[in-house]
Amino acid sequence: MPTVSVIVPVYKVEEFLPRCVDSLLAQTFTDFELWLVDDGSPDRCGEICDEYAKKDSRIRVIHKENGGLSDARNVAIDRATGEYLAFVDSDDWVSPTFLESMITALKETDADMAVCNFVAVYDDGSRERMYIASDEREVLEGDRIFETLLQPSACNKCYRASIFKTLRYPVGRLYEDAFIYHDILAQTKRIVCTGEDAYFYYLRSGSIMHTSYNIRFTDIIDVIALRAAALDKMGQPILANEARLFGYSQVAVAYAHLDKKDPKEAERLSEIQTIYEGFYPKLMADKRISVKQKLRLWMLRYMPGLHTALFGKRMPINLGS
Repeated sequence: MPTVSVIVPVYKVEEFLPRCVDSLLAQTFTDFELWLVDDGSPDRCGEICDEYAKKDSRIRVIHKENGGLSDARNVAIDRATGEYLAFVDSDDWVSPTFLESMITALKETDADMAVCNFVAVYDDGSRERMYIASDEREVLEGDRIFETLLQPSACNKCYRASIFKTLRYPVGRLYEDAFIYHDILAQTKRIVCTGEDAYFYYLRSGSIMHTSYNIRFTDIIDVIALRAAALDKMGQPILANEARLFGYSQVAVAYAHLDKKDPKEAERLSEIQTIYEGFYPKLMADKRISVKQKLRLWMLRYMPGLHTALFGKRMPINLGS
């Protein structure tokens, strides 16, 4: 049984896949199995995966029909045998100490999850730390574990495999990482941040961050509804309402960008309005929210057209998890 199972979903990335796999095979920590999941990729990715498997016995390849990122991860989770799980996207890469730094930190602190710094790399080669980076090892316990809600990405972390005993990523949904992150925290008592820049996220021009707003982006509203309910159950009402307040902004964005004349988008707007009606009472009862902000909340609830005319186009769009 290897210490770590590393899972890499693979789809239409033949240009970038070798860089990803080579970075994993160059790890200073070597006790791992590497699952390459060919998610029905139409290019040479499947062949590249098989070629790597012939060179290194730690590599296991799964070829399957295309089902999306979540489905690819789930298939590998079902077969993984490691004590810990790590996820890497196939157009990204990691530092040589990616696994060593996290496994060492996990074992020395008896944590349930390790987090390294997540670094965005742009087409021009420039780099930028994303989320909340740490410069040294730090252990988060108690309410402090909820600080990581701001960085739900699966890929800069290493988890106890037991967390995923019954947990799986939602198939066909955007923001799949955020959809289950509150469920991960519900099973987590201690998180250790390594303080190392170890995960490198390639923000290429074809990525979701460069895609125009469409109905799929409204999945974030479903995420927020689930997260707010989960945080209430975990005794975090303030964080739950912070989530709902963000939900208000994303409902406003949906009203500003979806077309009521399109039957599918009109139906989705109706679903979104129902979700917002669930947010509304707790937001209006929150004494920390100003009267001016509550006026906007009221307007979106009862006069969404006017709200859109006044504020909708200025609301921030959330294009990534």
